[in-house]
Amino acid sequence: MADLAPEDVRRLAASLSLPLTGDDAAEIAHRLNAFLDALAALDALPLERVEPWPTRPEEIA
Repeated sequence: MADLAPEDVRRLAASLSLPLTGDDAAEIAHRLNAFLDALAALDALPLERVEPWPTRPEEIA
């Protein structure tokens, strides 16, 4: 489980010069932790057996 605290969110926002007011940091920390938990399922994928795919359509020949 991700463990970002509201203080971590405040520091990240400050480093990016993003305004953060009131209790927004707690809500953002909650949402970011949920998002990171959802992405954790991707860690189990066997990507070492997958060939890379071009990210731009013009690279596909």
